[in-house]
Parts: sequence; structure tokens; C-alpha cells
Amino acid sequence: MPEEKNFFAGLVDFSFQQQIMRRIVKVLYIVGILAGGISVITYVVLGFQNSPAEGLISLVAGIVSFFVGVLLWRGLLELALLVQRIAESIERATH
Repeated sequence: MPEEKNFFAGLVDFSFQQQIMRRIVKVLYIVGILAGGISVITYVVLGFQNSPAEGLISLVAGIVSFFVGVLLWRGLLELALLVQRIAESIERATH
């Protein structure tokens, strides 16, 4: 496996010899949580502007969908890391 380069050198590695997924998965998880939270807040505020009932429905549905979305996002990121680990193990086993 090639030597580890810094993060920005890994971004412009067009031969894809360096894996940067492990480095950015934490950032992607935080971005996903923030994006989900901002979208829920937006829908709740817009719902309350229309009517109180629509705001409450948006609040309940938004909280449930936020947690389901975070669960799915976490699962997808863990799946990506798992696939990367499998690929690295196969590469080590074949060399």
C-alpha cells in the first residue's frame, strides 16, 4: 500500500491509490445530521406559518423522519467503510 499522504494530496490522487473514506466519514456524518436538522426546522417553521395544526404535524413527522434519516445515513456510511475494509483485506490476501 502506498505511503499515507496528506488529505488534500489524497483528493487529487487520480490513480485512486490512497483511501480517504476513513478520513471524511466523520465529516460526512456531521454534515448529514446538520442538513437533516436544518431541513426539519425549515419544514416546521413553514408549517407553523401556514397553520398551527400543520406546524405540529410537521414537527412530529420531522422528528421521526430526522431519526430515520440519521439511521439510514449512518448505515450507508458504515456500509461504505465495510466495503473499503473488505477491499483492503482482499488486496492484502492476494499480495
